[in-house]
Amino acid sequence: MFIPNADMTCLRQGDILSAVPFPRASSGDMAILGSIDPAKSVHPIPVLSPLCHQHREDRNWLTAQVPMRICFCAVISQCCDLEPRHGRIQMPAFSVARLIPVPKGIIADPQRLESLRQNKDPRDSTDPGYINLFHIPANDLLDGQEWVVDYSQIFSIPGSEFPAVLKKKMLQMEDRWRVKFKVKLAFSFTRLTEEERTTGLENPWTVVQ
Repeated sequence: MFIPNADMTCLRQGDILSAVPFPRASSGDMAILGSIDPAKSVHPIPVLSPLCHQHREDRNWLTAQVPMRICFCAVISQCCDLEPRHGRIQMPAFSVARLIPVPKGIIADPQRLESLRQNKDPRDSTDPGYINLFHIPANDLLDGQEWVVDYSQIFSIPGSEFPAVLKKKMLQMEDRWRVKFKVKLAFSFTRLTEEERTTGLENPWTVVQ
């Protein structure tokens, strides 16, 4: 699945990164940070003003504490968008998806596990396999165990972080496997619902009379 010597000068779709801080944006576990407002505070509970900072001329960014996990991630942004110029990429952000251990329910069922391992073509209406998961075989660089890329667990990293993230690159997919990865990724997000099909929306740019 991976080439022997990864190109460490660029990021490609499907690259596996190490030690990525992956946040869990659960509102119940999120704490908004603030500073004490001495003019409004009374004993015993102080009044806090949200701690804001400016990002790209937007002053309404808050500062928060969220649970996070250091984990392996796969790059899901398109290769052309990741092309570096003068040591940085032009896109304001790029996206990664988290690698998770193979779910216990799949491990317990040999037939389901074999289906997962095959990374079947999701366009096959008779047997699409697992649409939202991409299997990664055991690799010494990945703690010697099998993983799956969970297309539902995604977050964006600022493009300014490109040099630092590039240092976390561990593995680069072979071209054929990269295309399999992107086809499954695209199908996971863009497959039509039955309602959309029955109303003739396979090509929404075609006017239906």
